Amino acid sequence: MSTATRRLLLGPQRPTLNLGEALGGFGLPEGPLAVISAGWQEAEGDINDVGEVVGRPLEDLKLYARAESVFGDDPELADAHRERQRTLRELQQLYRLRLKSLASAARQLLDADGDADILAAEQRHAFAQLRALDRHHEHNTEKLHSTFSQQFDPRSRSSLAAHRREIEAILERSAGVLITGGNVIVLMNRMRLFDVAPLVAGRDVVGWSAGAMALARRIVLYHDRMPLERRTAELFGAGLGLAPGLVILPDPERRLRTRDALRMSLLSRRFSPDTCITLGSGTALTVSGEKVIAVDGVERLTRNGGLAPVSVA
Repeated sequence: MSTATRRLLLGPQRPTLNLGEALGGFGLPEGPLAVISAGWQEAEGDINDVGEVVGRPLEDLKLYARAESVFGDDPELADAHRERQRTLRELQQLYRLRLKSLASAARQLLDADGDADILAAEQRHAFAQLRALDRHHEHNTEKLHSTFSQQFDPRSRSSLAAHRREIEAILERSAGVLITGGNVIVLMNRMRLFDVAPLVAGRDVVGWSAGAMALARRIVLYHDRMPLERRTAELFGAGLGLAPGLVILPDPERRLRTRDALRMSLLSRRFSPDTCITLGSGTALTVSGEKVIAVDGVERLTRNGGLAPVSVA
């Protein structure tokens, strides 16, 4: 384990595969790497192609499979977990209902004509309302997660604790951690179940696509190119907090309408003071704490809705 932990954030590995090159420049110490591929769900552990790219032994933590095993061993936990997921979905739906009108009003104010001072004051208030709603939703989801974790402590609940000890042992003998892409909701769900965050906090971590999103303090779900509608970006909840100060938006070519300046300005200003960054295929960003220490092709959303290169601190 390195003395100064860093995080390497990559975009999708297709069409441009840059994991091997970026990892080579990242400078991990020699040794095997732990892998978290729970976002791939049933395809978890299918990491032979990743091993060929990185050229070193890999050991998957198998969080998705471990969770299924725990649910089979502990029916009470499984029932509580299903109920928590049902409640989370309900909270997200209600939040989305409120968010739609607030985001629409903020966008109209950004595009409105009139007295500059009056408009600026109304815009500030509109963004304050959006941020307050995001905070409210984050508080609600975190309270639910906290209650569940207290009831089913992964350090003392028999089946969970046994798996968590195995996970910790794998991490202890690993030179770093890789977090793959896939479904970010499933990925965070499984990492929360085993309370993985404190186990990886002091280690060098490489994440791509959904794995990069999981490293942020807050995870934002977005897709501007859905078939039937442009859904407003919505806060999903807390991430691992290993790349603070960033809102991570992978695959901008397919998922963001970057030429819609109003939409991009709304996104940038709403999540300020965090910086919204795009991670296109073939891009890479290295952070240590809150400082960007290396960057390759990554752009940030500006206050005015444009794109600008991310600079090294």
